[in-house]
Amino acid sequence: MAEQHIRPLDWSKLDGGVGDDELGALCKTVLEHTQKGMGQEWVDKVESARRVGELLDFGYIEPSRKKGRRRAMEDCIRPVTTASRTLILAIQTGQYREEIAGAPVAKIKELLPLVIRSVAKDHKINGGIGRDTWGDTWQSAMWAGNLGQVAWMVWDELSLEDRSLVTNVLVHEADRFLKIPPRTSDANSVKDTKGEENVWNSTCLLTASTMFLDHPHEQAWREQAITYFLNAVATPHDLKSNQIVDGKPLAERLMGYCITEDYAVGNHGVYPHPGYTSSSYLNTKGVFFCALADVKPPEALFYNAAPIYRMFIDHQWSAPPCTAPGGTIYKADGGIYWPIKKETERAGRYYKWFEQDIMAATYGFDEKCSTKGRDWALQHGQLIVDALTGKPILVELESYHKGAFFKTALSCYIIRVLHVNNQRYLKSQKR
Repeated sequence: MAEQHIRPLDWSKLDGGVGDDELGALCKTVLEHTQKGMGQEWVDKVESARRVGELLDFGYIEPSRKKGRRRAMEDCIRPVTTASRTLILAIQTGQYREEIAGAPVAKIKELLPLVIRSVAKDHKINGGIGRDTWGDTWQSAMWAGNLGQVAWMVWDELSLEDRSLVTNVLVHEADRFLKIPPRTSDANSVKDTKGEENVWNSTCLLTASTMFLDHPHEQAWREQAITYFLNAVATPHDLKSNQIVDGKPLAERLMGYCITEDYAVGNHGVYPHPGYTSSSYLNTKGVFFCALADVKPPEALFYNAAPIYRMFIDHQWSAPPCTAPGGTIYKADGGIYWPIKKETERAGRYYKWFEQDIMAATYGFDEKCSTKGRDWALQHGQLIVDALTGKPILVELESYHKGAFFKTALSCYIIRVLHVNNQRYLKSQKR
């Protein structure tokens, strides 16, 4: 198989940093506080991984967990690919701090090719390395997209064999969706949206189409990425819409909808679920990887973002049926009203609220909001910093993995640098 050519990432697009941009400076502050111990934690995980020959078997599942194999494999592959991407991205952008993260850059760069090789080899398309393999499951496209982005950032440092292993994984997982229409939930969106699944499958497709230059499926992957993302964010209002998005009438790509007419979603049997609503419409990495690869991001990535974001700020949820006291999800004091009785701890996932605030402030999703994204970003971002520096806050921070705060702050920082540099360019053109 001939080596697949990739689009180079132009890191010079991030030159100059955020300057005096207040939101960018806040992103940097959040980054500094959220990366504590992240590098050393990753090194420890890598060095303690089960060895099979010269490879690391991250996908090894303890026999006691066989009954929950799907979730067990998620706990194996997802964290290592996500953390690897965050660390190398932080290093590439100059935002990794050894004295805070706890591991030398040299150590991370030394181990990273082995991690990439091991995870890629353990995919079923490459034969696996142990008793268990991963791939072709409901979330494996997400992990493949993560792996592809990690490898993309250090492509020149990988062997030809390692590049081939990664290419096999990403092509295989992206190709799975070329003939499979996106899942939609329609009326069941109040109980079990499929939006977040469509988003992560779309991200895999978009990563493949953006990363692999002149691949025979490049355009097909991009088209299907657009289709999957639009079905993730479509509401009943959109099913008959003739609005043109990415060159086609919206209705031509929709199989159904995953978001209700109130621009919210339900999941785990309850509605509205703020956490899953946020997860069903944001793709910061799709935006900035397109920018770094000098590829125009699909318009679909911003479709319905404004009304969904506005729902958090201005939609009044009545109690009952929602929990007392009702009102808007975003509270004036920076707290989060959680309108359901389930998973209330997720109100403390401030990285989600901060991310959508930054995106809204940067791309104008907040144009019709009563309070602007900038104000919310400054408030929610400061709450994260306060919590991590021991100050009392209204809602305890929560995350299934603390690296989610670091990962999101880094994505927000890159978004703001790209914005600031674009503003600098526009000013220079007017001179």
